[in-house]
Amino acid sequence: MLLQNSRCSRLSEMEPKRRRKYAPKSRTGCRTCRTRRIKCDEAPGACKNCTSTGRTCDGYDFTRLPTSVGGHLHNASRPKFQLRVCLPGMSSDERRCFTYFQTHTVPRMVGFFDSELWQRLALQLSQAEAAVCHAVVALGALHQDSEARGMLVQKVDLDRNDHHRFALEQYNRAISALQKRLQSNDPQARLAVLMCCVTFVFFEYLQGNRAKAFAHLQNGLQVLANRKGNEARTLVMSKVFQTAQESTAERALLRAFAQLDAQSAFFKVSGPVTRLGAQNGYLTTDILNQEFDFQSLEDVKGKLDPLGNVIFRFRTTCRSLLCNPMTDVLQLTVEHHKLRTQLMKHISAFEAFSARIHLSKMTTKEARSLDTIRLHHIVLMVDLETVLSRSELVYDSYLPEFRTFVDLCERIINSMRAEYGQALTKIVADIGIIAPLGWTSLRCRDLPTRQRALSLLDSWPHCEGPYDSRFFATLARQVVAIESEGEVAGFIPEYARVRDTSLEMLGDGHHAVLCYTLSDPEKMDLQVHRRPFLFR
Repeated sequence: MLLQNSRCSRLSEMEPKRRRKYAPKSRTGCRTCRTRRIKCDEAPGACKNCTSTGRTCDGYDFTRLPTSVGGHLHNASRPKFQLRVCLPGMSSDERRCFTYFQTHTVPRMVGFFDSELWQRLALQLSQAEAAVCHAVVALGALHQDSEARGMLVQKVDLDRNDHHRFALEQYNRAISALQKRLQSNDPQARLAVLMCCVTFVFFEYLQGNRAKAFAHLQNGLQVLANRKGNEARTLVMSKVFQTAQESTAERALLRAFAQLDAQSAFFKVSGPVTRLGAQNGYLTTDILNQEFDFQSLEDVKGKLDPLGNVIFRFRTTCRSLLCNPMTDVLQLTVEHHKLRTQLMKHISAFEAFSARIHLSKMTTKEARSLDTIRLHHIVLMVDLETVLSRSELVYDSYLPEFRTFVDLCERIINSMRAEYGQALTKIVADIGIIAPLGWTSLRCRDLPTRQRALSLLDSWPHCEGPYDSRFFATLARQVVAIESEGEVAGFIPEYARVRDTSLEMLGDGHHAVLCYTLSDPEKMDLQVHRRPFLFR
């Protein structure tokens, strides 16, 4: 008996083991058949393999990406929080773009400051919500193409660019998934809507579509605050200043929308025309009666964004009010004093916080974050010091501050290159160096300082939210050319200085018209001049 069992055992070992035949995943056919690794009959609408077995056919992908794309970023830093892509039904292209979003897009978007929203919440929600997953895949696909080409997306090319078509398909899938999700009464659906709004904002920024991005922003603010317009904005700002009572996810979204709204304050978009510094809503200073005691860089940044938002919108309001002889200047002065006092409190609390940080334990990114905060403090203070003046000559007194702007920006760029290599990212979530350099190149009339600012803008083509380095460099060069025509013995007199600007892009995307006014403190209504030029 033992002999027989032994013989049977040896015979079974000699027999080849039956293995399931492996079939490589098809790159054609419906999404369901590709997931099941079976041949699809590709019947129009829904394949018969699915319908005949009672399965739901998930439809066809109209665009498949090439198997490899060059241009990966140098020295990709490992994300702090990483998830395995395991959503059922994801195509190989979706997995690739999700992985790119996680390992490349997110680490570069948070190059100035860490972000709970991008480094954790977006990744977590993408595993639970199909709409968020499709939204971040769309952003990852567009970002990957932008980095591979070494340039910002100037215009989506649906005819020849697979990544652009794929990104738009994913965007539409996200919208479709959101519509289905909103039919449920699940309160979690609200988080999915808000996260998609934030992602859509950056999806549009990467294409240069500020108007569409701002529309997504306003929709998100309305959902977040259950209010509209300035009322929604004020409520979100006040919640950011309050002691945390919301969940971690809700808190991250509040800060994200406060940041996005602050970024939009400088722009007013109407069709192809982008106006800079035009009246763009108003935030009451009543919410600015705060005492600060910072325990983290995230807290410093979270409280500075809404403060900067109020200051920027105060400036845009002052611009129009100072032109009206009926304006109560005393009331403006009182509001100005409140803002300055609040900014000084923030600066004082920040310096106390930074003094507690041990330099030996500080990371490169933390040092860069501190430099960025200091840069923004100086920018906001100069902004407040000049806001009640109608003369462009007022900026001549702040040449040392403009030079400090440029020095800090250069240090920040060098820090980014030391960490990420020479090929820096094309999109960052936070305002960093573009706004200070753009303002310097427009308002500082010291030519060497202006040229340094322009050179730094050229050295790193990218966007920080709605701030596009190429946009500001092009605009500033036109302003410099206009002002140089009125220069007298190396000095630009008041009447030759550009005060207000707006840029109108023409249909082909390569030609533009600069609309501008020249400064005259004695006049209420200034003549608008038009200067057509080639947008490079």
